[in-house]
Amino acid sequence: MSSIKWRRLMEHPTPTWRRRGVLQIAGWLAACATALPALATSPVLMPQRIKMPPPLDWRPPIITVQGNAQPIQLRAVTIDTDVFGRQAQSRIELRLFNPNPRVLEGELQFPLLEGQVVTGFALDVNGRLRDAVPVAKARGQEIFEDIRRRRVDPGLLEATAGNQYKLRVYPIPGGGERRVQLTISETLPQLQGRAIVRVPLVFSQAVGQLQLQVRASGLRQQDIELLQAPAEASLQPEFDGMVLRLQRTAWTAPQGPAGWLQMAVRTSAAPQVMVGETAGRPYFAGQLAMKDELVRRTEPKHIALVWDASGSAAGSQARVLPLLDAYFKSLRQPLQVSLLVVRNRVEAAWRFTVTGGRWDELLAALRAEPFDGSSNFDQLPIPADADATLLVSDGLMTDGKRAIGYASTAPVFAISGAPATDTPRLTRLAERTGGAMIDVSLLPTEQALRAMQFYGWRVDHVSSLGAERLVAPSLRIREGRIAVAGELTDTQTRVDVHMVHPDGRKRVIAFNVNARQARAGKWPGQQWAQWRSAELAENPAVHRAELEQIAATHGLVGPNSSLIVLEQAFDNARYDLPAPPELADEVARLRQNQSTQLAQQKQAHIANMVRQFDERQQWWERDWPKEPRKDARKENKDEAQQLSRGPAAVGGMARDQARERRAEPAFADKWNAPPTPSVAAPSAAPMAPPAPARQMAESAVAKSASSDSLARAPSAPAQSTIALQPWTADAPYLRRLADAPADRLYATYIDERSRHTSSSAFFIDAASLFFERGQNELALRILSNLAEMNLENRQLLRLYAYRLVQARRDELAVPVFERITELAPNEPQSWRDLGLSLAQTGQQQRAVNALWEVVSRPWHGRFAGINMIALAELNAIAAQAQADGPALDMSRVDARLRRNMPLGLRVVMAWDTDDTDIDLWVTDPNGELANYGNRRTFQGGAVSPDATGGYGPEEYAIRHPKPGKYVVQAQFYGHNQQVLSGGTTVMVRVSTGFGTAAAKDEWLTLRLTQGRETVRVGEVVVKP
Repeated sequence: MSSIKWRRLMEHPTPTWRRRGVLQIAGWLAACATALPALATSPVLMPQRIKMPPPLDWRPPIITVQGNAQPIQLRAVTIDTDVFGRQAQSRIELRLFNPNPRVLEGELQFPLLEGQVVTGFALDVNGRLRDAVPVAKARGQEIFEDIRRRRVDPGLLEATAGNQYKLRVYPIPGGGERRVQLTISETLPQLQGRAIVRVPLVFSQAVGQLQLQVRASGLRQQDIELLQAPAEASLQPEFDGMVLRLQRTAWTAPQGPAGWLQMAVRTSAAPQVMVGETAGRPYFAGQLAMKDELVRRTEPKHIALVWDASGSAAGSQARVLPLLDAYFKSLRQPLQVSLLVVRNRVEAAWRFTVTGGRWDELLAALRAEPFDGSSNFDQLPIPADADATLLVSDGLMTDGKRAIGYASTAPVFAISGAPATDTPRLTRLAERTGGAMIDVSLLPTEQALRAMQFYGWRVDHVSSLGAERLVAPSLRIREGRIAVAGELTDTQTRVDVHMVHPDGRKRVIAFNVNARQARAGKWPGQQWAQWRSAELAENPAVHRAELEQIAATHGLVGPNSSLIVLEQAFDNARYDLPAPPELADEVARLRQNQSTQLAQQKQAHIANMVRQFDERQQWWERDWPKEPRKDARKENKDEAQQLSRGPAAVGGMARDQARERRAEPAFADKWNAPPTPSVAAPSAAPMAPPAPARQMAESAVAKSASSDSLARAPSAPAQSTIALQPWTADAPYLRRLADAPADRLYATYIDERSRHTSSSAFFIDAASLFFERGQNELALRILSNLAEMNLENRQLLRLYAYRLVQARRDELAVPVFERITELAPNEPQSWRDLGLSLAQTGQQQRAVNALWEVVSRPWHGRFAGINMIALAELNAIAAQAQADGPALDMSRVDARLRRNMPLGLRVVMAWDTDDTDIDLWVTDPNGELANYGNRRTFQGGAVSPDATGGYGPEEYAIRHPKPGKYVVQAQFYGHNQQVLSGGTTVMVRVSTGFGTAAAKDEWLTLRLTQGRETVRVGEVVVKP
């Protein structure tokens, strides 16, 4: 078709002719598709009455598995979208195919745009899609991993940070597929009086079959404009509205903005109100049109520029520079700028002067700042005389208490250019202070600058006599609209929105709500839940309980809630989750005896803990021989010779022999099993059978100076040394760093960093080198990158916190451990780690409370032994606190379990990967090897139960160690994880004088990468 004919069609005044021209061109392109296949996959821009929206900065969803497996494939994608006014809801079904021969867990990572929220999730079970149920986020992770170990079908959908989501599906059978369906609801953005429908058609890989359908109820063809769509997309009338359809095979969309379907939909100027019901309660959600009246802000004389220089900010902060340039050049008077650079901590402020728009010196300083470390905004020291704050950040707090510590009254202009941004948090902070949230990836520089220079009407409050819990997601007029939602208490009511203007004017906008009008299902309740959650987003830790309750009621996925699909009725009953209709009767039956069983389990657990504690007291009070066994000298000599040959030789001898001769446990292994008496060496005196619990408790009380039997005389050797074997990686980057001069060390690290951003080993190794060189602050910065690598990955967070403890920075480790307890409250390691770190920071009462969580709860069987390990630590902390000052409140601790039993030598080993079997080996001066197969040595060394399916820990303990050398080793036996995993990091804590005032601890971390690997950790020399 000639360009003249095209121009005439487009300029024709009759809309019908214009539409006819569009259809003719689209038909011509479709006819050419067979001759020009490239046109079939290219978007076609339809004739427009409105300007194209700005390009969308959006990363396509990706499907990942760990290791070197072939990628999970997208067999098919089906998208079904309904549009109602300025609301839209999409159902997206994905067919995931596993081309590998082995079963894998797949993880789908995807972002959502501002205003979008996940409101549903379903997974195929026995060939049918089953709807997910809401669950607290940490609880969902625990349930998913617990069920996954039983090779059953769980699916878990979580929000990570900002508006990022991940969907974990297990199992995806080898050579098989799974189906998942997501439901996404949104308030459509407004442009020139039209609502913009946006449907992504771009994926990170080719799609076998793509089907798309968009229905717009109550609209005619002239009410819709296609702004961008593939050539095959057809728009046709259907029932009471219009429908757009697209179907393609072997679909590969162009990357970037061209990979979107965008259409403009006409909306009404009258108030648009939806009503519906959720959990038996009526809700409404309304959109009101209002024209803003903007006035120019007074120019500031002094601003605080908070610059997020964390590792995750790399690549996005540069997008903010054009806006800062335009802003500084727009100011007519001299300006003082206080620059606060934020990473794992806020660094000392720099002062700059900007005159006549010249900010070259400040710009050079920003460009010189490397992007490295975590994001910690807990305390922002904003100067008292600052007139405004420019907060340049994505709002993703990855370190500290994860709060924005902003105490100033100056308005905040939150500016972000990152694809993943915590928009609700930044918006709430900005609007609460009278500023604005600006996403430079969505707004042209001119519009972003105007948002900083002008402000207008603002929502002061919302009131109604027939509705409560009223919320407004934004306090400003956005796109000519005000949004309000609430819970109805009457069938008809009036809602008043009270507005205030910077010039002092006030105004009330009113609209009516009738609960009998057209129903919209759960949409209104979900809108209210989303907007109320946005109100609480500025400080989610404070409002954690309410956020979890909102998510549970309305089925939202957010910072504190997830959606999970379970296969079996037993699991729904066991975890106390709502049952799908087809399992409701069976789940109700299974739940009848649940509360009674739980109470019985708790009682049985405490009783068993008392029995184990009685056994430990008998072991601790016994006088063990120190000379070598006469009948075992030759065997021990052989073992000593093997030790002298190195760790590999030990692995070859002891590993196989010990696993064949697993001895009876030193203490009872499982809470629900009867205790097993220890088996002593042949030449040792037999141990007396356990006394009744009451008798043992009374005996312990009688022997103690205090009623709780906590303080005991020190029993550590007068002299002992701990020499741990430094573990160093053999990597090219580490050799290069080691060769760098001191003044070029950090620059060399930054140069290497870009190639290793996804390697936790790189940051650990580099930080260790900086600690060795005495550059501790830079070492902490480098180490903090672990908190940024994979948001809310408790394995990485544990590793980060352990390294902080090893660096003697427990005050920094505590908030990290607190975060882990939120992510994994049903793993005992979370509470144990927190308790030990709290004790090091002088918070003994909180430490005892955290450790009692470990002791008192009946954990999964794969955590065998951790209760007794934590109990020893609890009593040691309480005894030391009692010696140093007022006694702690021990009322929650069972009196039969209160007794401190100091140790001359104690070694505890834990690791950072789940479902992993690592063994602690200690060889004493007699040459006797203590491990899982020899849990009670001749001289009284005791090893805790073998931890083969969790994170450990394992413990070696001895009250009166014989003088001489104790060699500590770690043996990596293997793991049972379904994901393709890399190495495992082991943390070893060696203590002398444990439970006494003379206690001394040393930490070591090392990395194991191959099964059946034995590594020498170090040695302890006990002197006479």
